[in-house]
Formats: sequence, structure tokens, C-alpha cells
Amino acid sequence: MIMKLKTMMMFKILTIWITVFLLGSLLFFPAGISKVWATEESGQTQMVTVTLDGKPLKQQGIQGKEGVLVPLELIRKGLKLPVKYDAKSKQYTIKRQNVIVQLQPTESGANATVNGSTQILPYEWKVIGDKPYVSVKVLTDHLGYTSSWNEESKTLNLVPHRMNDIKVSTRTINESIPEATIKVQYPQVSGLRSKEAEKKINTLLQSKADTFVKDALKEAKESQPSPNGSKYEYQANYTVTYNRNGVLSILEQTYAYTGGAHGNSVRDGLNFRLSDGKLLTLDELLRANPKYREIVDPAIKKKFEETEGYFGNFTTVGPNPSYYLKDDGVVIFFQLYEYVPYVNGFAEFYFPFTELLPAGANPFDFKD
Repeated sequence: MIMKLKTMMMFKILTIWITVFLLGSLLFFPAGISKVWATEESGQTQMVTVTLDGKPLKQQGIQGKEGVLVPLELIRKGLKLPVKYDAKSKQYTIKRQNVIVQLQPTESGANATVNGSTQILPYEWKVIGDKPYVSVKVLTDHLGYTSSWNEESKTLNLVPHRMNDIKVSTRTINESIPEATIKVQYPQVSGLRSKEAEKKINTLLQSKADTFVKDALKEAKESQPSPNGSKYEYQANYTVTYNRNGVLSILEQTYAYTGGAHGNSVRDGLNFRLSDGKLLTLDELLRANPKYREIVDPAIKKKFEETEGYFGNFTTVGPNPSYYLKDDGVVIFFQLYEYVPYVNGFAEFYFPFTELLPAGANPFDFKD
């Protein structure tokens, strides 16, 4: 069942927007899903064996503060992905299929841009000698890999998956008025076999962005001045959390600061079937087990009850849970303040398909 709680604290991020925009999550990982958390050993570097589909790679990883770091040399030579370095911008670029990840090392980590979309949280980064290392999460978050950890042998196994043969690009809307600044990054897709489905998806994504900007401008003009006299700030961003098996999962997050101690963020999980552009509900994805709530409800309730500050009153995820796809399962999430204090961030619960569906059931084998 669910076994690990992670609260991501954002106090190292300097601006109020960044602090709130991606204020961390209560992220719970079920058994069988490997997330490696390192312990610092004074003056020592703990080496990690890395395998690719079970076959050892020549290059080794190291334990970092929040998991395994892999050398860029391993990505280039072991995984055979193109890795380029631009001396002028001091930026690394990694590419796999239609995904381009740009890494900009800083003192606090490597800032990432994925197909033009700014990822707010930096990835752990370390240089030993002249060899740069980056969190393996760059591979599992964006480049179609999953990972598993063997505690006994201290081995990290990477498994590559074929991503959908589509391209996700980023469009940006910038607005500045005396009352507010607005910056929105939103996705557009191309390369789908069905141009009708492509248009359907893009129309929805653009409409959501346009509506956010329109509502922000209206609120700023009607509600200013703010309590502390500062301009309002509105931001929106996204990340692709899953791009396989004919399904595209996008996690969008908006942020609004209208004065006071902090702003507020809202998340939206959008899970598209690429064959026709349909937005999939969790019930539709888990149709092989209509009683999946009997699994997730007690597990989530138990974790909430173990969480300090829990408000109480959780009974069920309800008829249309918010979710996104990740690795080989789903993440069910709740908004800020819904069941836990603001400082706890977004409550997220990961469940692998193996826990939710009958043996042999394929959530992506759509018959209709």
C-alpha cells in the first residue's frame, strides 16, 4: 500500500510566486514504486550501480540529497542520448525522440526547460572533478524512462519506454498593465494521426490559457489596489507527466498573487486519448475495476490521518477525482487547503496500476 510521505518545501526559492506556484506536494508512494532518498555521508561519495534493462552500465551513479544522480556521460554513452554543451550559455541539452531538455546549472541546482516550458523546481546537480551529475528524475520525469531500486545491491535499474510520436511545444502569453503582470506558458501538440483530435486538444488548451488571462485582467482592474499596494501577479505553467500508450497527461498549474501573505495555486490534470482527443476520467481509465475506490479511499484516508494538521472529513475521492498519469500508475491529488494546511502543499497519492486493476488488465486498451 502507500508507504512514503514527501513534503517538498519551497523556502529556498526567492520569489513569492515561485514559493507558492509550485509549493511542494504531499506525495505518497505505494510499495513496489522505487523512489530513492539519500542520506548524506560526511566526506564520502556513495556510488550506485546503474543498469539498463538489467544490464550493468560502465558508468556509475552517486547518491545525492534527494535520490540518485547520474553522470551526463552515462546519459550520453550508456543510454546513447545526444548531450550537447553550449559554452556561451553554459547550458546542457539532452534529447530523446521529440523531447528536448535544457539544463542550466546554478548554485541551487540545474534549472530545466522542457520543449520551451520552464520547470520551476531545479534538479539536483553536482560536479565531481570535471564530471557533472544530474538527478535521475530528469530521465523519469521527461524522457520516457522508469526506474526501480534494489536496496540490497544498491542498484538503480532504468527502463526506456517508447513515447508517443508527437511533439509538445510551448506557447507564451505575456501581459503587463499598471495593475498586474501576467505570464502564461501553455502546451500545443502536433504530429497526431488524427488532425481532428489534434485540433480538439489544442483548442481546449488554448482556451484554458486565454480564459485565465482574461479573468486575471478583469480581476486586477476591478480589485486593485492590493492590501499591500503591490501589483498583482499571475502565472501559469505546465509539465507533461506521461506521454505513452496513446495517452498524453499534462499537469497544469496556475498561480495568482493579489496581496497578503502569499498567493494561491490551482492544479488541473488533463489526460487526453490521442486517437480522438477525448479527456479521460479516472473511471474511464480504470474501467476494468469499477470498484477501485474501495482501494484508494481507505488508503488515502489512512495517510491523511497520519498527517499533522489534517482537517478531517475525508471519506472518498468522489465521482470525478483529479488525477494525472505518472510512471506506471496514477496520481490522485487535491487542491491546497482541501484537507491539509497550506504549508503542506498539494496532497498527492500515487497508485500503480498493479494495485488498482485485475491481473492482465490494460488501461490503455480502448475498445470504443
